[in-house]
Amino acid sequence: MLMRSPIRRRPHTIAALVASTVLLTASAAGAADTPTFSRDVAPILFEKCVQCHRPNQAAPMSLLSYREARPWARGMARAVENGDMPPWSGESEHVVFRNDLSLSAEQITTITGWAAGGAPEGDPADLPPAPTFREGWTLGEPDYVLTLDRVDVPAEGPDLFPKQRIELELDRERWVQAIEFLPGDRRATHHFQATYTTPRRESDGPIGSGERVSEGAGGSGVFGIWTAGMPPYVFPEGTGRVLGPGTTITMDSHYHPFGEATSDVTRIGIHFGEGELEREVATVSVANTGIRIPPGAGHHAEEGFFQPDDDMQILAFSPHMHVRGKAMTYRLVHADGTSETLLDVPKYDYNWQWLYYPTEPIDLPASSRVEVTAVWDNSEDNPANPDPTREIIYRGDVVNEMFVGFMEIVRKDGGYHRPKENVDKLTKLIARHPRGTSFLAGGFLPIAFWAPHEGEGILYLASGLQMFTITLDDFAWSGDRLRVTTHFPTPEASAITTVIEAELDAQGALQGTITMGADTKRPFEMKMVGQPAGRVTSTEATGAAAGE
Repeated sequence: MLMRSPIRRRPHTIAALVASTVLLTASAAGAADTPTFSRDVAPILFEKCVQCHRPNQAAPMSLLSYREARPWARGMARAVENGDMPPWSGESEHVVFRNDLSLSAEQITTITGWAAGGAPEGDPADLPPAPTFREGWTLGEPDYVLTLDRVDVPAEGPDLFPKQRIELELDRERWVQAIEFLPGDRRATHHFQATYTTPRRESDGPIGSGERVSEGAGGSGVFGIWTAGMPPYVFPEGTGRVLGPGTTITMDSHYHPFGEATSDVTRIGIHFGEGELEREVATVSVANTGIRIPPGAGHHAEEGFFQPDDDMQILAFSPHMHVRGKAMTYRLVHADGTSETLLDVPKYDYNWQWLYYPTEPIDLPASSRVEVTAVWDNSEDNPANPDPTREIIYRGDVVNEMFVGFMEIVRKDGGYHRPKENVDKLTKLIARHPRGTSFLAGGFLPIAFWAPHEGEGILYLASGLQMFTITLDDFAWSGDRLRVTTHFPTPEASAITTVIEAELDAQGALQGTITMGADTKRPFEMKMVGQPAGRVTSTEATGAAAGE
């Protein structure tokens, strides 16, 4: 009879079995701890992502179901870990934004852990109900609809930037409570920016009251902006924009081919408010049309600021630059010199031009000012840069750059905006700079400017609620003669080359001319008398002012 020899296990085999048992136990425990789509990931996607990542929207894939999301697990993990998605770049010291799309550290860990753990589905019973999205108008049927021209977008080729001007057919003044953009094909629509101008005149107002009045000056500026994922504008109760007979809307649109030929007809729905308008909303801009970005500059910064006429409140922010835009920061500077950051956008992206809505209006006292710093990357390290070898100036086309820090504001005590006189505001602005090289010119186009004998200067323009800070870096004194070449803003949201040539007279005033469109075939020239302005300072104070 044959006998089987007893099995003799070597020590390392026994150790391997023990280790395997431990690993299996650990794996089971690890599997239990791995986030699942149904329980952990789907709630995040439903809250933060699927307004864009669903069928027939701007995003390239849907994330509404496990089947759709699973192939993108690793890409999602990289995107959230790098901060590329969701496309939100807004921070603040004290302000919380009610439309904040950013993920918490815990949510990022959940998504990356899910991908690293094999992206399991989990128990389908844990899946929350998917959000539903209303087809067509989110806010219901509008009171007034603007239909834009049809745009045919080819499958391939350069981006399209059509413009359109529309005059509203209104028989009386109305105020706007909400605005909704409804693109025809969101796959091709990149963004829309609508600006408006409403003539100010005697009207049946306050709006909705039936009384006659002539006041208000907020009826111009940005009417509305749309980018993928942006919700409709809904102003607080009793708050809105004023429209009336003669109001014109100017549309700047951006389309990009995506591999399939299509056509788009976008509509803008306007909802009018009921009753009397309590607070008029105005869009103001912190703009600097004197920017000059050197070739190859990886971090070029410029500044601009806004000084309110009255005690105001900020309802929203909207930074605007073009493809070289890198960052923008809004700071509130109080009368005592202290400051706080209202909004910091450290990773500005031209593709995602958000409005940032604070949960509560931000007080903007008349004694304060808002300072905005914009930064551009004109280097070859910027993948969106069309030509890093060019010097870039302020122009409305995408291959150049813009510097506009938009803000939606209302008067704190309610009512219509009542801008101070332009010359009065310019006098206050130029008072920050030293006398002797600071001047105030009234007339048809009031300006104030500081042109020191060394370093950069500043020119200020004011028109109603709008203010422009213009960096002066191309100017020279030759004895008592001054020549300045700069760029003034235009109604078309661009800029035009402007030359100031003047000479000091015996009273210290600058006598000369301002030529707008100096590099065009039809320049416009006007006389200028720049009266001495600014504050009298010592040498030390002058040096300090130059460093402001």
